[in-house]
Amino acid sequence: SMTIATEESGDIVFKPNFYAFQNGLGLGSIDSDAQALKKLGYDGVSQVFQGGSSLAQRIAVYDEYEMKVLSIYLKVMNKAIPVDVVKPLANREAMIELTINKITPQTVEAVRETVEMAERLNIKVALYPHHGFAVAKMSDAMDLIKKVNHPNLGVMFNLCHFLKNEDAGNLERVIDSAGSRLFAVSISGANLDGSSWKDLIKPLGQGSFPQARLLKHLKQIYFKGPIGLQCYGIEGDKFENLKASMNAWKSLSSNL
Repeated sequence: SMTIATEESGDIVFKPNFYAFQNGLGLGSIDSDAQALKKLGYDGVSQVFQGGSSLAQRIAVYDEYEMKVLSIYLKVMNKAIPVDVVKPLANREAMIELTINKITPQTVEAVRETVEMAERLNIKVALYPHHGFAVAKMSDAMDLIKKVNHPNLGVMFNLCHFLKNEDAGNLERVIDSAGSRLFAVSISGANLDGSSWKDLIKPLGQGSFPQARLLKHLKQIYFKGPIGLQCYGIEGDKFENLKASMNAWKSLSSNL
C-alpha cells in the first residue's frame, strides 16, 4: 500500500486560495466589492484597513456571499495592537499583516504581546516586509521572528517589495530562508528591472517578471498558505483590472 500512496501523491496539488487586496477595490460599496470578487472567482479580500466594528460589518457582508475577509493590515511601533481591533477575525483562519516602521527596544515586546493576543483568538500574525521600513527584507523579518520566538509569528513574501529591495536572482533562496514561517505571499504583475511602484505593481499578466517561476517554487516547497493580489496605485477600471488579473491567475495555475 505504500507504493500506491507514493504514486498518488507524486503530483503535488497546488491550489492556493487567491485574494484581492482591499487597495484594488472600491467599486461603490462593501456589497458591490464582495459581489464583484465572487463573480470573478476570488476567494475574498485581504489586507483590509479598518478594524473593530467596521471590520465586523465587512465580514458580515462577505459572509453573505460566502466570501472571506482574510487579513487586516496594521503597524506596530511601541504598543501592542488592541484586541478590539482584530477580534472580529477570531477563529476564522485569518491573519494580521504587520509592518514595522521603526524598531525600538519596545517594538519586540509589543510584537510579542500582539502575537500572543492573536494566538488566543486563533489569528496568525505575518510580518509584512515593506520597502523603506525597519522590516524591509525577508532577512529583517527573520531576525525579528528569532527575537520574538513565538510559533504564531511568520512572514509574508511580497513580490513587489522583494523586487524593490533584493536581487531577483535570489528569489528561491529568499523564500526558502523563511522555512515554515512563510504564512502568505503577495503577487502582482511586475517588470524585472522595475524600480517604481508603477513598474512593480501591475495587473497580473503584465510585466516581464516570470510569475510561473515564483508559483512553481511555491508548489515545490508545498506552500499551503494564501496568495494575495497587490493592487496599490494601479490606474484604470478596477473591475477590468481584477478581471485581467484573474484571467492571468487561472492560466498560470492551470499551467503548473
